[in-house]
Order: sequence, then C-alpha cells, then structure tokens
Amino acid sequence: SPQIDHGEDAHYSLKGPGLEAATESHCRFRQLRVPAIMNTPVFFALYCILSCGIRVESFHSQPCRPSFSRISPLFAPARAPSLRTAETINGSDGAASTRKGDSQTVNGNDSLLKFSQDVKHVLHDLRGMEFDPCIPKHLVGRPTSLSYSKTWTLEDWEIHNSRKRYFRYLKNFHRSRLLRRIIPQQLALLLWTFLSVWVGDQYMFKGKIPKIPLSALGTISTFLAFLLTLRSNQSLSRMDEARRLWSKVILQTREMANLISSFVYPVDKQLALMLGRHVAMFGWLLKSQLRFTKEDEVVDIVRAMLPKKDADYVLSQRQKTAAVVTRIRQVISVLGKQHRLTTAEEIALDHTAHSLSEVITSTGRIRASPIPTLYTSHTSRLLVFYLSCLPTALHMSGLDLGMTTLLTMVVGFAMVGLDEISHLFEQPFRVIPMYQMSKRSMLAVADAFTCRPPALMGETVDQEEKNLTQQEITTYWSKKDISLVSDNLME
Repeated sequence: SPQIDHGEDAHYSLKGPGLEAATESHCRFRQLRVPAIMNTPVFFALYCILSCGIRVESFHSQPCRPSFSRISPLFAPARAPSLRTAETINGSDGAASTRKGDSQTVNGNDSLLKFSQDVKHVLHDLRGMEFDPCIPKHLVGRPTSLSYSKTWTLEDWEIHNSRKRYFRYLKNFHRSRLLRRIIPQQLALLLWTFLSVWVGDQYMFKGKIPKIPLSALGTISTFLAFLLTLRSNQSLSRMDEARRLWSKVILQTREMANLISSFVYPVDKQLALMLGRHVAMFGWLLKSQLRFTKEDEVVDIVRAMLPKKDADYVLSQRQKTAAVVTRIRQVISVLGKQHRLTTAEEIALDHTAHSLSEVITSTGRIRASPIPTLYTSHTSRLLVFYLSCLPTALHMSGLDLGMTTLLTMVVGFAMVGLDEISHLFEQPFRVIPMYQMSKRSMLAVADAFTCRPPALMGETVDQEEKNLTQQEITTYWSKKDISLVSDNLME
C-alpha cells in the first residue's frame, strides 16, 4: 500500500510499489494542494476508491473473492511470480494472458505416462528390494522371521497368534536376535559368576558358607524392576508415536496428491505433475533425513524423478523435505495470484502442506531428543550393581555353583534383555519399516494421478487419459498390488 507523507505545504506525496504504473490523474493529484479541512488520510482513501473504480468479480464465478488484479495499477502486486507457467510466456515483456485451463508450461514435455514410468523405475529398479538394506540384519532376521521392521500380512499375523509360538520360540532360541545383542553382557556375567564364587570358596569362607537371606538384595531388585519397566514404557511410547507420524506421512501425501489432481491438474497439467513428483519423493526424503546413514541415499531417486534444475535445488538444501513443502506453497501462491484457484482450494492445499511440515518437525523432535540420559545412567548403574552382587548372594544362601550360575544367567537375560529392548526402541527410526512405508506413499501419490475417477457430465477430459487404458498408465503396479487380497498394502 502507498505511504503518505505530510509536507510543509499541506499536500500529499505518494511512495511505494506501483507508483510508476499510476495513471496520469494520480500523478496530478500528487501535486494538488487541498484545503486544510481535506488534509486527512480518510479523504485521500475515498478519492482513490472513487477515481480508481474498484471492480469485484461476479459472485457466481468466485464467491467472496475480490479481483485485486483488476484494481488500478496503484494497488497491483509489485512482485512477479517466480514460476513461469503457460500464461506468462506469451511475449518477452512479461505480459501474461489469463486463459484458465491451459496445461502447457515452458518445458511442456511431462505426461502421466512418463510420470508412471519414472515411478516404476524407482519402485522396481532403484528400490526393488523387499526389505530395507539400511537396517542391520540382526534387527530384521531371516526373510521368513517375524519382525517389526517390515509390514505384516495376514499370514504373518496367523503365525504370530498361533498357540505353537511357545515351542517355536524355544526351538529358535539359539537364533534369537535379542540374544545376539546381549551375548557380550551375558559372557561377562558368566565370567564374573565363576570368579566371584571361586574366590569366595577358596579365600573368604574356606568352604564354610554362611546362610545369608536375599531380602536385602530383593529390595534393590524391586526398585530396579520399576526403573526398567518405566524406561521400557517410555521407549514403546516413542516408537508408537513415530509409527503414527509415518502413517500420517502416507495419509498426508495421499491427500496432497488428491488435492493437486483435483484442483491444480485441470488448471495446469505440467505444474500438477511437477508437484506430484515432489510429493512422491517426500517419504524417501524423510526416511533419509531420519535414518542415521553416512551417505546420501536419495540422490538416485531425486535424479530419476525431477529435471536437473529441480533436482539440483532439492539436493542442495539442508532439509530436503522442507524444500518440497516450499515448492508446493510456491505453486499455490502463483496460481492464487493468477486467480486460477479459489480461496477454498488454496486453503485446502495450504492446510495439507502445513500437515506435512508438522510431520517433519515432530519426527525431528523424536530423533533429536532421547530419554533423559540421567535416568538411563542411573538405571544402568543400579543394574550392574545388582547383577554383580547376585552370584555371591545366591551362593552364600546355600546354592551350589551350578544352580548359582543358572539362576544368575536367567536373571541376567531377563533384566539385561529388557534394558537392551528399551535402548533399541528409544531410537524408533532404526526399526520401523520406513522403507516399505515410503513405497506405499509413492504408490498412493501415483495412484492419485493415474487412477482418476470417470469424468462427470460437463467435466473436461484430458486427452492422454482418454487414449490410455488403466493397465498402460499404471505400469508401476506389481502382481501383489492387483491381487484380490493384499493386506501388505495396508498402512
């Protein structure tokens, strides 16, 4: 808006954007001397309204949305949109025609078929493995084993809920992933048990072992069990929150793709496909941002999905996921200023973009904030003290070396295993199936563009959709995706 300076000679001077484009009558008004009674900003505003002739678009075409682009050049936007759509390339002077529905951009070479083929290249060639190669094998286990690091099917749930699970777990105990993680602690405890019992028999008691009750050590075990349980609950809560946030990633990317397909695609096909490519990568970019990997694992995906200019921009950003949200809001701003989107459409798109940005912040909070280390260190010290005193206390209560060793190892496996589980789930992004969920997100985004519902009466049909069949435009589908029962696709 223009600024008003009160000069010594009681006249107005205008400053601000749009002054050069003001009409001649406005320029004459700048030097017009007015009586003191009219020397008020209110009178100046009324004069501008009457002289400029503000016109509002028809109520039926865009309800409750004034056409500010048709106001006098004094109030015209001073900053041109940074995206050049098909409406802004008709002339070197930057003059833009406003033909709604034009679907060609400067490059104008993207299509639904090419978009589908690029998604297929990512899902089947670049990321064609069934399981995430970035997760350590001791967390995933064998391909047939049950793991939280992969999405489950009905067959997995049947095996998990079977009453034969007790025999299966006992049979496969030597292949337990938890046992592999705590085997160093168990070996150290076993060595300490033999050493403490042998030293006590040979030098301290000389074969005379007094009967000492375990009530004192049992009091410590009560506090230790409470600390371990509380820490495990906190770790499970963090993992559940992380899993819920990744479900929101699939939900919000699907919603964003549906909104783009419904609102932006009929207006500008090229901009819609460009946004679809960005949204399809959001899951992969977030996974790379949260997973502790030394190398950037998304370069090949970004290069495959985006043109060189857009790919260089995304890869050069510190937070690549935030760059996707920024790109979405840039397109919303440009189309909104050109009045090619209604107010309701802009609000819906921006609300979903805000949800994606909220997911970035929430997942970053979990990754950067662990359970308080003071609580963790106190629990670890108390656990070491308890297990160090346990062999001697059991042996002094009358148990022989073999029974003392057996009970000590069982108690150590229970407590050390529970402590290891809590540490493992404290950083949930190492174990949740982000690899499979990134695939689900990309599939959902692609389906929003390639599986559009039949056109309604009076709706314009895209020629590409009209000429291609569903099978030709969904080349990225696999046999599992089109099976009758495919619970592996559930989020």
